[in-house]
Amino acid sequence: MHTPAPASRGRAFDTRAAAEYCGIAVQTLRNKLAAGTFPEPHKRGRLNSWFQDELDAHLAAEIVDYDVVKKVAS
Repeated sequence: MHTPAPASRGRAFDTRAAAEYCGIAVQTLRNKLAAGTFPEPHKRGRLNSWFQDELDAHLAAEIVDYDVVKKVAS
């Protein structure tokens, strides 16, 4: 029996690479994670990792949130 391969989720990023990909400092990523405003990581042993598709979705949502706030403030 053949099981189809899961769709590609893109590259897996560690904490430092995820922060760099999102254009934020590592401490900012940690602060957002603690505040619940950053996607939950996948655990690889004791390391955190995020898939590129999750980071892309998070960044897109932040852009939408910013546009809504900007429109309301106008």
